[in-house]
Amino acid sequence: MADISISHPDNAQQESHPWRRISTVLITAVIGICFTVLFFVDIPRPLYAIAVLGLMFALMALGMMVGLAMALSGAIGLYAMMGTRALESTLAQMPYTTASSSTYVVLPMFIFMGLMLWYSGITTKLFAAARILFFWLPGNLAATTNLAGAGLGAISGSTVGCVYALGRIAIAEMLQQGYDKRLAMGAVLSAGTIGQLIPPSIMMVIFAGFAEVPVGPQLLAGTIPGLMLTLAYVLTVVAIALTLPHWVGKGKRTKKDETEDQEDQLSRTEKMRIVFAAWPVPVLILATFGGMGLGLLTVTECASIGAVGAALYCFSVQDKRTFLNSLKEASRGTLAALGSVLLLIIGAAILSRLLAVTGAAQLLSGYMQEVSGNTVLFFTLLVLFYLVLGMFMDAIAMMLLTVPLIMPIVVSAGYDPMWFGVFLVLMAEISILTPPIGMLVFIGHRMAQDPTINLGHRITLQDVFSGVLLFVPLALVVVILIMIFPDLVSWLPSQMVR
Repeated sequence: MADISISHPDNAQQESHPWRRISTVLITAVIGICFTVLFFVDIPRPLYAIAVLGLMFALMALGMMVGLAMALSGAIGLYAMMGTRALESTLAQMPYTTASSSTYVVLPMFIFMGLMLWYSGITTKLFAAARILFFWLPGNLAATTNLAGAGLGAISGSTVGCVYALGRIAIAEMLQQGYDKRLAMGAVLSAGTIGQLIPPSIMMVIFAGFAEVPVGPQLLAGTIPGLMLTLAYVLTVVAIALTLPHWVGKGKRTKKDETEDQEDQLSRTEKMRIVFAAWPVPVLILATFGGMGLGLLTVTECASIGAVGAALYCFSVQDKRTFLNSLKEASRGTLAALGSVLLLIIGAAILSRLLAVTGAAQLLSGYMQEVSGNTVLFFTLLVLFYLVLGMFMDAIAMMLLTVPLIMPIVVSAGYDPMWFGVFLVLMAEISILTPPIGMLVFIGHRMAQDPTINLGHRITLQDVFSGVLLFVPLALVVVILIMIFPDLVSWLPSQMVR
């Protein structure tokens, strides 16, 4: 996890080898201890859960897919505790019963829609349109990145996809204009977290299926918090631009100079042409989720219209050969993403069954139930719990692992299941930004090592963490606001025509 210098990659790689060997030995030792405890030590049932979770995290540390690590560790724990028959029964029934929910029908269509629009080049047009519309904001390039992230989230629903799409455009642009590299990285990575709140959200769909709540209202429930999160990020950028103007390239140029330059370079007609080039985004939003909110379309019909509309738009802007290649790659990407998601869902179900039969889930639920009487303490612990869990797991795995344990307690405390879904997705997205092992930070750091993106700047892991931490405080304010005012989540779904 050490920083790798761009100019001396070989030296850095050699220095990392001893740490890699040491970590491999430690992880192997943890796996050995967990196996010994599970198969050769007589322990109380709840302690089996600790050994299984230790095994799961060790397998993940070795690079195993999260869904496979959850499924494998849960299966080993079931076999160690209950024998072959219990394991065979679980593996024979659970994969089908868990993954066959009709709620998940919309997933491939939402994923395909986002990929087709990405291949069509709409990201570049969306960023350019946002830059024209919001050039007057202090720190306009960083603020534009967050606003474009909200627009991209409304057509994608993939955090990593948003980060890659925006990062390849915005990081180089900000560095070229003299922005501080920490602000550039923080703006891009925080913008990616908006996509899972504003529909279509893959995580919201998965939560709805796993928690057995209506998927349409659940999707709409994240809209207002998603817009609030966007505003929080923009306010963060504005505050930085006003207090640290050299961070936004203002050392030599004034805001007036920048505005005059833009007005000189582009006519009003040219600006309008750039803005209107991003028309597929608002049209698809209105056609799909407007229809769902008005009760004219089901969620499945919305997803179908979005997928077909994205394919038709891609066909209209590409030649035949390029379109067929985009169609092939989008289809392949959809299958790969769907397979990963379903494996996560199945793995989480197997692991949840193990936690249930050990009694660990009941113990944790009982403890949380005792604390739930004190609302402030309960939600403080919940926020800290998800921030810590996000250090080791990706957002979807975190959600699937904790929903069966925590949602009954939250509901019994008087909160709506849809509210909990939004809270959970918001916390999961914030937690993958935070140190020491924010998953999204390492993705952004790897991306920033591309010379075409960093433009010769050395962007270290510390720079990326420093950048994202600028955006976390106001994001947590949004969490507090939806806890104090739960109607911010429930109001829009309640207006949905049924």
